[in-house]
Amino acid sequence: MNASTRADIRRARRPLGRRGWWAMSSLAAVMLLSFLASLSIGDTVIPPLRVIEALFETDGGIRMVVVDWRLPRALAAVFFGAALALSGTVFQTITRNPLGSPDVIGLTTGAYTGALIVMTTGGGSGLAVAIGAVLGGFATAALVALLIAGRGALGYRIVIVGIGVSAVLAAVNAWMLLRARREVAISAAIWDAGSLNGVGWAQALLPIGVVTALMVVLWFSRRGLWLIELGDDIGTSLGGRMGLTKTGLVAIAVGLIGVVTAVIGPIAFIALAAPHLAKLIVKNGPAHLIATALMGATLLSLADIIGQNAVPKHALPVGVVTLVLGGLYLMFLVVRTARRRF
Repeated sequence: MNASTRADIRRARRPLGRRGWWAMSSLAAVMLLSFLASLSIGDTVIPPLRVIEALFETDGGIRMVVVDWRLPRALAAVFFGAALALSGTVFQTITRNPLGSPDVIGLTTGAYTGALIVMTTGGGSGLAVAIGAVLGGFATAALVALLIAGRGALGYRIVIVGIGVSAVLAAVNAWMLLRARREVAISAAIWDAGSLNGVGWAQALLPIGVVTALMVVLWFSRRGLWLIELGDDIGTSLGGRMGLTKTGLVAIAVGLIGVVTAVIGPIAFIALAAPHLAKLIVKNGPAHLIATALMGATLLSLADIIGQNAVPKHALPVGVVTLVLGGLYLMFLVVRTARRRF
């Protein structure tokens, strides 16, 4: 093991310093404030202290607004945002490409395709759609993996192939919508925008439980991410089974993106941007996973608040807000990456 390798290992294992802890604490505080704001801001603005009181009440109109209507939506934004962000960091780590997020390489579109197949063939129950979305994500991941097999730079091959697969699947989705019954097509088109509207306790509890379980599994698999960051040769020399490790991490990430897509539709930007923004706080190591989850939760919560209040009397789906932000951020990443390469 040479000096450069030892330096990489020390850097990856470097503990979080005082500045890092302050930054993490600040990010957690921002996330909590955005969560509280999502409970407070709406058609009826409720003071934050009154929101906290309503959480512990047993009846009353304010409690109904806060606990029955706004709380499941706010929790969904937090947990689903964290899930999207962690899915993004897994793919960006494996591909070693800042553009290698699920929404860029086609997995989000593939999950939508799987859900759409279920919806247009008459099996449109919530559980069936969720299973279809997860299977669609896995099928797309397998297809992309098959198409990129061979030599060359994995990071750039997977992005190019993923964009192509995403375009083909988008055309397939459009074709299915054109052939679907009107009510199914309208429902699917609304869902395609990506929205937290209509997310109540019945829609949120099970998916939140599933993504929480997957995030816990990812946390206990964090050594695999660390080995991948060091590279296949170093990871193998340290006892890692790199092929199996990557397959397991991809399965976790696809599961996260599939469950979220099944519930609220395709959401752009979060999986792409959150890992990069988290690196401004924590460069690597286990703390980066926590920072990424906090960043994703914060971004989706803030995007939902913007969508609900940016246009008076006209709520925007959160997916529209993240799509605009994601397009701008993607252009920034492409330009920055091109400048570094050339």
